Amino acid sequence: MYRHHNNSINNLSRTIIGKIMILGIIIYLVKYVMSDHTNHNSISESNSLPEVVKEISNTIIPHHQHRPLIHFSPKKNWINDPNGLVYYDTEWHLFYQYYPKAPMSINMHWGHAVSKDLITWNELSIAIPPEDDIAGIWSGSVVIDWKNITGFQKNTNIHPMIAIYTWQYQRWQEQHMAYSLDKGRTWTKYESNPVIPLYNNISKADRLSDKITRNAFRDPKVMFHVPTNSWILVLTGGDHVQFYKSIDLIHWSLISHFGHNEGSHGGTWECPDLIEFSQVKLKNQTNLWVLLVSVQRGSPAGGSGMQYFIGTFDGYIFRNIQSSQTINWLDYGSDFYAGITFHNIPQYDGRHILISWMNNWQYARELPTAPLWRGQMTIPRQLQLDFNSFTKTYHLRQLPAHELYLYSKQLLTFHRRKLSSKSANLILNSSHDVYMLNTEFHNITKTTNIHIRLRQTIDKLEYTEIKYIGNKNQIEFDRSHSGNIKFDDSFFPQFNMSLDKETLTTGILKLQVIVDRCSTELFINGGKYTMTALIFPKFQGYQIELSIDGEDILLNYLELMLFSM
Repeated sequence: MYRHHNNSINNLSRTIIGKIMILGIIIYLVKYVMSDHTNHNSISESNSLPEVVKEISNTIIPHHQHRPLIHFSPKKNWINDPNGLVYYDTEWHLFYQYYPKAPMSINMHWGHAVSKDLITWNELSIAIPPEDDIAGIWSGSVVIDWKNITGFQKNTNIHPMIAIYTWQYQRWQEQHMAYSLDKGRTWTKYESNPVIPLYNNISKADRLSDKITRNAFRDPKVMFHVPTNSWILVLTGGDHVQFYKSIDLIHWSLISHFGHNEGSHGGTWECPDLIEFSQVKLKNQTNLWVLLVSVQRGSPAGGSGMQYFIGTFDGYIFRNIQSSQTINWLDYGSDFYAGITFHNIPQYDGRHILISWMNNWQYARELPTAPLWRGQMTIPRQLQLDFNSFTKTYHLRQLPAHELYLYSKQLLTFHRRKLSSKSANLILNSSHDVYMLNTEFHNITKTTNIHIRLRQTIDKLEYTEIKYIGNKNQIEFDRSHSGNIKFDDSFFPQFNMSLDKETLTTGILKLQVIVDRCSTELFINGGKYTMTALIFPKFQGYQIELSIDGEDILLNYLELMLFSM
């Protein structure tokens, strides 16, 4: 959900604007009569647009057939990596990579949105713009300077927000700083940037030259390490990550490296994040840490994805407790990338909350939501580090942030229902194209095959299908009939993942799926595994169809929840 404060369709011709005005009026009247959702706020427009065009544009953009209801997307143009996730003074801040002039990834700005509850977002004006059309304000993070160690807080009770981000110029990358004294609404760039140069012995003139060989050196994520009373910054060096230390957020020293020969190296490493799970300890009472790393290529579903490492961190060195060849994937779908966690979540809350970009670099620039916008974020997810008794290893569990349930209302529930391959399929009509489906199946065996079709049209020609295949103990995701799949050859129609022994050992399979207008997020066995994928239906399909093959099983419960925003 998003509330609008700015919108422009200057690039449309008069003829197209006229057609959109007519179409917008029709769509608006139909939606107004049929919708039970709250209205969107009006937007302040450019003075060059006629008032009637402004009004129509405000109406038509929210009601695009693929516009997410419960996932954040910008009103217009391009969005990718979440940046600077931070909580401060009752507000959740989402900064993000943004290009404000077209739905294309050109020279990046930092966009900005805020929320009181992580679900309903208020899109604000651009936070940090680049200096010109060549430079880019790339990914980074935001922390709160509670003790004013930077000295930026003057004549105000508002604590400084400190942004450390990658400044990019003709592929040259170094780390810059900016600060805000008004809760992120306006920013001042630090006059002595860079705070972490790529090479100290290269002149400024050479830094701006296009003749120097450049390396990946980007995406700083900052956190405070209590035992050493210091700030720690982790960034990517392309095929590894680098750790830096500071006591004032301005002066940084390199302290260690990790990952040259660890995990997946299918592509460039990006967007690292270091998270302490203080409640999970080794036998010697050492806290466990998780290092998140996004990889541009080589994910299980193809293209970009996210891996993580489990280890210890003493304020200087991250030590992997698993073998160097171990690859832990955070999500097994095609559209989950560049996720990072929020800084400064209150201690009484205690959660680790992550948001990812719901997209894949293989086809991100071709998404059919253009010319209005391209890109959206996942639902905020709570991370938990568990020990998996079936694999004898630690793993990350993910579940939707509980705030999402504040917007859900139960439509129907089934309990203790026998499912047979000989009986008629169970067909539900959701009446909406945005919903959450919670299911639990019992008596699962190797002969069990479960088929769940989502967003299915009445003629059954369009649908997205989730399958459990017992003899493989796999979840398969099939979007080959989901609508528009031909906008790019690398929009993979099918992918799968293997489960551990829990399902076949206990005979229980739990599936939770969140369906929005152009996406699905699947949580398996209490979030032990997840699959995230975009879909672009051509028609409004409200049917949910459930069928099985093999021996009879028990549908212990099925709960269909709608969202009221």
